[in-house]
This record gives sequence, C-alpha cells and structure tokens, in this order.
Amino acid sequence: MKLPDKTFSFSNEDFNLKSHPHQSLKEHLEGVTSIALSIFDKQTKNSEKREVIQKICMAHDFGKATSFFQDYITYDETISRQHRKFGTEKNHSLLSAIFAYWWLPEPYKLMGYLAIKRHHGSIKNTKDETDLLDEYDILEKQLADIKENNQCELERLYDMKLDDFLKFANRSNIRQIRKNWSQEKRINNGYTIDYILEFSYFYSLLLTADKMQLIAETPNLPSQKSSFTVEKYKNHVREELLSKNPLLEKSHIFNIREKIFDELKKELQSIDLKSESFFSINIPTGSGKTFLAYYSALYMANKLEKKYGYAPDIVYSLPFLSIIDQNYRELANIVKYNQNSEPKDTEILKYHSLSEIKYESEDKHYENYDARFCFDNWQSKIVTTTFVQLFNTIFKIGNHSIGHRFHRIVNSIIILDEIQEVDEKYYPIIRQFFNKLAIKYNVKFIFVTATMPILIDSHELVPNKKTYFEDLNRIKICNHLSESSSLDNFGDLLLEDIDKRPYKSFLIVLNTIKTSKDIFELLQENTDRMCIYLSTEIYPKARLEKIDFIRRSEENLVVVSTQLIEAGVDIDMDVIYRDFCPLDSINQTSGRANRNGKSEEPSEVHLYRLKDENTGYYYHNYIYPPFLIDITQDILKDKNIVEEKDIYSLNEKYAQNIMKKVSHDISTEISKHIQVLDFKKLRNSFELIDNKDIPKHDVIIEADSTCSSIINSLVHLHNNWKENKTQWEYNFEIKNLFRRLSQYKISINNKTYSSLHDSLQEIEGFDVEYLPMNCDSTQLYSEERGIILDNSQIEIF
Repeated sequence: MKLPDKTFSFSNEDFNLKSHPHQSLKEHLEGVTSIALSIFDKQTKNSEKREVIQKICMAHDFGKATSFFQDYITYDETISRQHRKFGTEKNHSLLSAIFAYWWLPEPYKLMGYLAIKRHHGSIKNTKDETDLLDEYDILEKQLADIKENNQCELERLYDMKLDDFLKFANRSNIRQIRKNWSQEKRINNGYTIDYILEFSYFYSLLLTADKMQLIAETPNLPSQKSSFTVEKYKNHVREELLSKNPLLEKSHIFNIREKIFDELKKELQSIDLKSESFFSINIPTGSGKTFLAYYSALYMANKLEKKYGYAPDIVYSLPFLSIIDQNYRELANIVKYNQNSEPKDTEILKYHSLSEIKYESEDKHYENYDARFCFDNWQSKIVTTTFVQLFNTIFKIGNHSIGHRFHRIVNSIIILDEIQEVDEKYYPIIRQFFNKLAIKYNVKFIFVTATMPILIDSHELVPNKKTYFEDLNRIKICNHLSESSSLDNFGDLLLEDIDKRPYKSFLIVLNTIKTSKDIFELLQENTDRMCIYLSTEIYPKARLEKIDFIRRSEENLVVVSTQLIEAGVDIDMDVIYRDFCPLDSINQTSGRANRNGKSEEPSEVHLYRLKDENTGYYYHNYIYPPFLIDITQDILKDKNIVEEKDIYSLNEKYAQNIMKKVSHDISTEISKHIQVLDFKKLRNSFELIDNKDIPKHDVIIEADSTCSSIINSLVHLHNNWKENKTQWEYNFEIKNLFRRLSQYKISINNKTYSSLHDSLQEIEGFDVEYLPMNCDSTQLYSEERGIILDNSQIEIF
C-alpha cells in the first residue's frame, strides 16, 4: 500500500459519508492527517514513523462509515420532530481501532489500536482494552453493514481494496490482539518507557489534529523572542532602581546579581546543545533567577534556531499557584517593554487551574471551542504553568483530556523553577523519563533553585555558584532545637521580641493552620503592630492581595503564615521565626529575610521545635517525612549559628543524604505499570499533590460582590441556557465561571466542614457548597483570619 504525501485524489463531491453534520468523512480524515503530519514534519524526520502517523490518523474514524453512524450523524430532531435513540452499533472507535491494528506495521499495531479506541476517552489498562468478547456481535453487524452499504466508497477513500481487512476482522484474529499484548510483556520483560513515550506522542498528534481540524482557524505562532529582550529589560529595571536609590549601586547583593548575570552569559557561550540537555542555575535566593532562567532559555532557543533551523517553545513551570502570577507578570513586562504592546496568548500563555480560558492571537480573538482548544493545547511560544500541569502532561499517559498536548513539549526547553519542591520519592522515575525525553524528543531542561537536589547531572550555568553563596551575609540561622518548646512559650517569646524591636518586620512560619491561627490571634490581640495572616484557609484571591500588600508595604509588619509563604514569594522581612522543618524548607523560608541585602547586619532566622502538648507530637510530625527531619536534625546538631556562607555546604550534604535514604518504591511501582501497559494505575501512581489520606471538602467563600455575581451567573445560566445556547457553549461558560469561582475556594478538613455544614448553601443546579456573606448574625469567616470556629483539630498548610 503506497501512501502519497497528499491523500487522496478523488474530489469531495464523489463522497457521501459524513464524519460530522457539516463535514464529509473524507474531508475530516484527510484534514486530520494533514495537520498531524504538518506538526510531525516540523519536529522530526523519520519516514517509518511518518507513515505510522498517517495511517493512525486516516484510520481513526473508519468506523463512521457504518450506516448506523451515518443515520445518527444526519438525523435532525428539529426536522423529524421526534427524539430517536441510537444503539451501540453507531459507535465507531473500536471498529476504527481494529482497522488500524490490521493496517499498521507490526511494532505499532497495539499503539494505533489503543490510541484510536480511546480517542474520545481515557485508556484504562491494556488487559481490559483488549478484552473484546462482549463486543464481537456488534462488530460483526458493523462489518456486514459496511460490506453491504459502503465498502466501495471506503475503498475509493483509502485507495485500496478492503476484502483482506474484512476477512481479517474475525473473532479469532480479534482475540489475537490480546494474546499479542500478553506475549510481548512475557517475552520481552514487558513494555518500556521508550514504548509508552512513543505511544504518548502518536496519541497526542492524533488528538490534537482531530480537535484542530474542527476549529475555524489554526493560530500562527510568532517567532521566538530574542534573549536580548530579557537583558534590555533587566538593564531598564536596574536603571530605574538606581534612579530611586543611588546607594543600591554599592549594595552587595545588587552587585552579585550583576556578576551572576555576566557569568551566566559567558557560560552559555560554551554550551553544546547537540550533546547537552540538562542545565542548572543554582544560586542564592534573591539573585534574580527569573531573569536568568528566561535569558538562558531564550539564548538556547535562538542558538538552536540559528544552528538547526527550529525555534523551541519554552515551558516555564513552578510549584505553586501563588507565584505563577508573579512570574507571568515579570515575563509580560519583558515583552511589553520591548514591543510596547500587551503580549498575545500566542506569545506567552498563563496556564493553571484558576486561569480563565481565553485565547487571542495577533489578528484573531478565539471563542468557545476554538479558544478552549488553543488554551488547553498550549498554542503559545512560552507557557507559564505549574509543576502539576507539566508532570501531568508527561505522566498522565492515556488521558485524552491531557495527553493531547504532549507533543508541545517535543523539541522544547523546559524550565523547572524551585525544583526542590518535587517530592524526592519520584526522583528515580522522573530521571528515567527526563533522560528519554532528552535523547528521543530533544527536550532541554533548565533546573532553577537555591537548594539544588541531586536529580540529574547537569551543566551548571553559574559555575562559581559556591563563591556567591559563601560571599553573602544576609542572614544567620539561630538554632534553638536543643529543647522543644510549647506553643505558649513560643508565643511569649515572640511577643517579647516584637515589642523589643518595633523597627523590625517579622515573619513567623508555622507548620499547621491551627498553630498559625493561634499565634496570629495572640499577636494581634497583644501588640499594636499590623498583623497579617496567611494560610490556605484564606481564599486564593485574598491571599495574592495580601502577598502583594506585604511586598509593597513600608510598615514593619508582623506576618504569620503556614509554609505557603516559602518558595518563590517575593517578600523581604527583617526577622524570621520558623517551626522546625526539613533543610530545604528552612532555606526557602530564610530566603524571605533581608532578601535585597538592605541591612548590613545579617537578619536572624530563629529555628524552634514546637511540640503539641495535647498529643506529645511535634507539629512537624504531622506533615513532613521522618527521614527528612532526621537528616536535617543530624546536619544542624551542634551548630548554634549557621551563617549564610555555610548554607551551600550544608545543602550539598543534605542532598547526598537524601539520595541514600529516599525510597524507590513508587518509582518501581510505576515501572511495573509501564511494563504491562496499565495506563490507569500509571496515572494514579504519579500524584504530585497527594491528599488521599487527608479528607478534604471544597467550600466557596462568598467573600465579596464579585463572588456573589459569579454564583448568580451560574444559577442563571443553569436555569436559562437552553433558550439561546448550545450544550457546548453552556459547558464552556460554566467551566470558565467555575475557574473564576476557584479564586474563592478553600479546602477544609472533616471536622471544620461539619462545624460549618449547617451554614453552607448549595449553588442551585450544582454539587458545590458555599459559605454565604451573611450567616444570620454569626460571623464564620474573616478575610483577616480565615474560618472562625472553636476547632482544635490540626490542619496543615
């Protein structure tokens, strides 16, 4: 069978079969194939795989040729004036998958079969996906129907006789699909990461092309930005700061930032992008890593384009929603400064669970289905997103709602900022996947951190990093761990220090919501200082506003927070108190003190070990793995004071000890799921945010009129949408409204939920509860301190 580049020669008028009400099957299959091949041709050259993609795309809707499907797709209730039910004979995916299995060359048969069988849903496990005993009667009807009614048109469409396929599709051969899967996993010790990534790529191309073929206009992505734009904006920011405060020029951290930038620029000239794929920027907190990361990624992109003719997309990933906006804003400022206009979504795209679904290119505003596809598919040169979204794209294989964008990371440059926040138990499997992505899919990785974990060997872009760590004297860690402290004693100590030093700002970081609220209320009631409280019990919108206020305030604030304040949040405090935690968290919290080196004297970071007197447990026991606590205790023992210059060597020792003790269990488990192609268990095994042991309830806080308006819009839409909207338009608007509503969503534990339950109301038409603005005369929520209850249960974060 020869497959020409442009299939097929007959004109559309010669074909009657439909794929959609407005489109012929021929037009759709050829359109999908053309789009997938266009993406593939821009990413790689491989004639064998090209033919595989071509066949998968052409086969994916083969089953729509049955008269059962044709009746279904052409039936119009508005004309017939009656509702008609269609049986399972109209389903097309399984028959299409079996056609692909027959058509594809041997190594790709199962891949094509699975991709097509679930191109409208998620793959479970291969054992179930190949168990077709209950399906054969329907398949027989479909095959007989095609033979009788539409074989001739299909043969013209595919430019080949289908007699061989119709003979092949018997019960015995279909049963062989499962036997072949079983034989492969038995003989070759199971399937490999190579295999499952290749499947993910084919699956992604099929899903993307299938969706893209239906949008009105494929977006044209602009050329990648020049690294010079980052440097130009950085220099502008520098000049602005100096114009406001000329003394900054003599500031130590100010000059270190300049030295680091110059060193990184010089080092980038030595990198070999043909042989190297892993890079790292390991520098002290507050050294301008966002600029450095973007500069490096764009430098590499520019170099790859000049040398190899393609300009990679960039994915900038971060661990927390609270710092995504900050990062995106910085990037948007870079673009705006250089081109004097707001960036379009084709240039930079902010993608996370709370961001509004919208999409705009230079010359078009996309709406509804088109906007959602471009947004979800990361149709942009630079995407700013969370670790969860990035790792889901890589590890949630076989989930069609995520898997369609996997191809967007091929040939890309991925920045992982604050990489130390990834759970160590996933390191072994991440290392294996990243190595394959680098070798087979030409992905470049840049790891950014102040506390580099030993994840993978990388080219250090700031080779003299140790010098910079040791040259700084912004903070000193005061170790009070020799004895445990009660919360009451800790509170007394804080009151005394805050009272004694009114000219200092304070940050107090606790391990649980309960302790953080107790301390906040104590300080608020017993000092005349402005106190600010932060935890996940403060709804996201208010949390971001508070962080922004802290960042801009010139008052000597007292901030009490859980650990959400740690990594990446750009605030600068004078004195820090921290309940005990692993060393990387201590480092990150310390990075919020004297961040900009304004004080010549090092800021104090006091470390205490707080004990729950009711249970006898330390509060760190509730959230951190014991082995991380043990390693940190061992490293800090006998050190009453740790100066900033010593932190680098402590970090190295910490990372080495973690590698000796981290469990490989979860990575081994994931590898076993890959070996048998159990997609569902593979997906379930990789959860960056694992809350399954902590029952939680999501509750909306009706905190302001905007929230009330969103709730009212949801109810109105639910009750009236059928008047003037399609189902798809309704779903799209509902999804966007819920994303906006998520700015007011908090998660609470069982006991808190039970206490609130009688005051909660349900949004009409949805299984979502909210706490109204006015609950009789009782105030149950305060933007200042979160939920107001006499609740003694420990809650974290």
